[in-house]
Amino acid sequence: MLSIVTGVQEYITTMVDRISGMKVLILDSETIGIISMVFSQSDILAREVFLVEKIDNEQTEKMRHMNAIFFVRPTNQNFILLTKELKSPKYNQYHLFFTNVVPHTRLEQIACCDEYEVVQQVQELFADVLAVNHDLFSLNLPSTIRLSEDAGRWTSYDENVFERTIEGLLSVCATLRILPSIRYTSSSELTRQIGYRLQARLTEEQSLFEAVEREKKSEVSPVLLLLDRRNDPVTPLLNQWTYQAMLHELLTMDNNRIDMSKVPGIRSELKEIVMSVTQDQFFEDNLLANFGDLGMNIKRYVEEYQQQTKSTARIESIEEMQRFVDEYPEFRRMSGNVSKHVAVVHELSRIVESHGLLQASQVEQDVACTENRSEHHRSLSEMIRGSSITDMERLRLVLLYALRYEHDTSSIGQLKDLLRNKGIGEEQVALVDQLLKYAGSHVRGGDLFQNKSFLAQARSAVTSTFKGVENVYTQHKTLLASVVDSLTKGKLKESSYPFVEGCRFAAPARDAPPRAIVFVVGGTTFEEARDIAEINRSLEAGRSVVLGGTTIHNSRSFLADIAQLTIRMGVE
Repeated sequence: MLSIVTGVQEYITTMVDRISGMKVLILDSETIGIISMVFSQSDILAREVFLVEKIDNEQTEKMRHMNAIFFVRPTNQNFILLTKELKSPKYNQYHLFFTNVVPHTRLEQIACCDEYEVVQQVQELFADVLAVNHDLFSLNLPSTIRLSEDAGRWTSYDENVFERTIEGLLSVCATLRILPSIRYTSSSELTRQIGYRLQARLTEEQSLFEAVEREKKSEVSPVLLLLDRRNDPVTPLLNQWTYQAMLHELLTMDNNRIDMSKVPGIRSELKEIVMSVTQDQFFEDNLLANFGDLGMNIKRYVEEYQQQTKSTARIESIEEMQRFVDEYPEFRRMSGNVSKHVAVVHELSRIVESHGLLQASQVEQDVACTENRSEHHRSLSEMIRGSSITDMERLRLVLLYALRYEHDTSSIGQLKDLLRNKGIGEEQVALVDQLLKYAGSHVRGGDLFQNKSFLAQARSAVTSTFKGVENVYTQHKTLLASVVDSLTKGKLKESSYPFVEGCRFAAPARDAPPRAIVFVVGGTTFEEARDIAEINRSLEAGRSVVLGGTTIHNSRSFLADIAQLTIRMGVE
């Protein structure tokens, strides 16, 4: 199975292990994130890396006994800093590794500045993405929404974001050793532009893929499928009920790190925690578990360690579990990982209850999955006026209603007035109109709300035997899931998802592709990652799909991106 995590790990391991002696690792702000996603600090230190520095650190102390490994993106700023460093070197040797293709002029620049002949090697590694799960990656570009405008209106910032997207996709193809046929979304000019630009880059860098071409000539070509977030604005707005998705939605994950400092009564060692598939077996095993099953799995996890501490404390709820962890310091010492997950699930439970998420989610799913305008208007009005949910949930419900019934301007106007009556600011209320401009039915390809496999059936909720936790089964399947299912079966319509024409290096695959990269321009979600993981489990050996996005959205980051468009264009 394809694994973006393994690919990035192998690049970095090769880079660090091939250099002997005492080493200093020098990174930029982006490569810090790239490494931290797949290696812990102790993993790096175990490889004779005695110091980790940032490339823009102004320290001037010479360390001639150390060999420097630079692992940086090939940006203009990094080359300026690197040439300055080489003119007055602090370290014994310099080993330069770039995350992507380095222009020949830059190599000449490095050679000219290396007056002391300290540079031992210059390599391109293609570890230019954040590897989140084995089948999920992100480019960590939180706002790409302005790319949805006509290219003539792009600023230099927007052009840089576009090029960063191309570089990231080139890197993923190189890391996974895939030379793909490229397909894009016919209703999205942006995915078409990205597809043709990426094909040009793959052709320019064809030498990178010569070995792949020799190996794979007789096979059906892999596919890189480009999707547009605008075709499904519903998924980022829905409440999430699987572990990894809930963490991002309710606590927010930034490069696998979660800030718990504002959690009531949190212990100091848990104020920032890491949730990584490479560093935490329990998390890897449970990241797709629904909330009810997660509670049961945590309980079993605690009981295993209870046996080792010879404790007989009876645990029947999340609250009792948290008390047990707090009262037994020797248990905490023995298993920081168990107490971490107990604290996190305890906080998730508190938020679910205090924010009224079970009630809000039930209405959300009903609006997303069924057509019943008058009943939905009534239940939303009642819930917005009530006090059981937060303002964020109120706004989310109105946004979902507006997407489903966007031509019912009278009802939408009434719901917006209810939001104002609750004290919700005009900037947030304006998001309703802006979302419809960005991803209304005039933009989307196909009708989102008639896709039966996407909006199959609302979740069913049952109370588990584990007291205090609702066991919520999410049966909602994303639009992306049905598109990728068709792709893996060789049934994806070319009229809706055409091939980039004139591909010299790989014949377009009209059959089911053996491997695929699916990339969502505008950001993917952990719910879509869950659906990809389920599809991968159903595929025969040797076939797999990797999902990526310009970012990984939760509802807040998605709405923050929509707001960027509001700032630029104004609301009519």
